[in-house]
Amino acid sequence: MNETTGIKEQHKGNGIGRILLVVVSVCVVFAVMQGLHDNYGIMLNALVDLTGLDYAAVSFVIGVGALLYGAVQPFMGMLALKKSNSFVMMTGIAMIALGLALTTFCRGFFSLLISFGIILPVGTTGLASGILMSAITPIVGEKRAVLVSGFLQASAGVGDALMAPGMERLISANGIVFTLFTLAVPFVIMIPVALWIGRLDKDAEKNNLSDNSETANMDEDNTKKHERTMRLILGQAFKDRDYRLILIGFATCGFNMSIIESHLFSQYLSYGIPGSLSSLTLTVYGITTMLGSILTGFLGTRFKMKNVLGSTYAVRVFISLAFLFLPKSVPFAFIMTGLLGMSGDSTVPPTMGTISRKFGAKEMAVLYGFALVGHQVGAFASASLGGQFVKAGMGYAPLWIINLILAAIAATASYMIRE
Repeated sequence: MNETTGIKEQHKGNGIGRILLVVVSVCVVFAVMQGLHDNYGIMLNALVDLTGLDYAAVSFVIGVGALLYGAVQPFMGMLALKKSNSFVMMTGIAMIALGLALTTFCRGFFSLLISFGIILPVGTTGLASGILMSAITPIVGEKRAVLVSGFLQASAGVGDALMAPGMERLISANGIVFTLFTLAVPFVIMIPVALWIGRLDKDAEKNNLSDNSETANMDEDNTKKHERTMRLILGQAFKDRDYRLILIGFATCGFNMSIIESHLFSQYLSYGIPGSLSSLTLTVYGITTMLGSILTGFLGTRFKMKNVLGSTYAVRVFISLAFLFLPKSVPFAFIMTGLLGMSGDSTVPPTMGTISRKFGAKEMAVLYGFALVGHQVGAFASASLGGQFVKAGMGYAPLWIINLILAAIAATASYMIRE
């Protein structure tokens, strides 16, 4: 008995330091992945030159990748339930490195589609926020999970802020081939981090079970939970009105995000803004994304998450109006990109928090992953339509008109969620 008490006291004494280290480690992993994922648009023109394809074709490939990024996540969530979060993370790292390397050899549409449109984006799903939060929630605890998810999304802003100008300078100075190989290096370094987080995840689950007086019953429930199929998990969720409303809002979110990730850099170039300044606006986007995610993560612990979520979507209505009617200039680009950052990934903490509270942390990877299917359908539409609009000489205005309508729908749906 004394030995058990000593172990628990030692665990508590080391708890805060370990939690901080875990959160920082996961944030670094997510920052690098999201910094790559959010800045495909910076590579778009360079990939046009590398492959000989036109703007619309490369935009379509990026759109396919956006679609798969959402479509694969529920399956990654189920794979994490059956195998482990660490296994999924390792799979993702391997596919990202392979996709980047293979892209350097692409000289046509199908080869680019396979490497940059399939292998690379599928790999990034292994390091997506749903998987990472599912891995660390048993470590940090349910009460801290919503706040930690805010910091996790904020780390994406750090990744954007650092990698956007870095990628632009690498491409300008050394070309796209050198840049792609360079981007693969940090993902290889992540391998021991993924293994360590996986071990802590398993240890935390064992500790949670041993601390409960009804261990046998929990073991049985845990086994049944792992045996649940995706059909049963999603079937239960779809009966919940709030989950359906979350899906509506998150689908519109993907359309907005893909405008930023796929076309914003090229859009600013079309306004006559130099490439160095255009990439610098994406640094501003990264910083404000960080601030917005932390803010909504904090507000989600103080106010109703549905109101935080609905207000974030409502901000996008006004941003769309600005892109449609205000004169374009360098100050405009920096201000609007900052607002896009504040309202960008900041939808994720209240969305993940609502799903986690209703269905639990373990099934969050599946349910949030499925929500990302709708999110990435919107992203695919935005990326591919943007290329077609530009090719047809219509510019980017039609994208912002559609985005305005979708943002209004998302805000309305979010306010209707019951808490």
